[in-house]
Amino acid sequence: MSLVAINPADGLAMSMVVILVLSFSVVALLVFNIKRSGKRAETEVEKLLEELRQEEEAENRPAQPAGSGETREPWEREEDWWKK
Repeated sequence: MSLVAINPADGLAMSMVVILVLSFSVVALLVFNIKRSGKRAETEVEKLLEELRQEEEAENRPAQPAGSGETREPWEREEDWWKK
């Protein structure tokens, strides 16, 4: 049997199957690469997000009372300003 014996409808069906298999293999390759790259070590973005989280935690810590030995800023009043 030679290739001439394949009618045009069968040739179209076989070429569509080949294109479909190639398309699915490309999608499978992309999914495989995405999963493989997701398992890598910590990325730069994750490091920056961790740094931002630590800065937010530092900002949310309660402030030291004014009379705790720290020097007072020029714009701060004394603790008992309202008693005078």
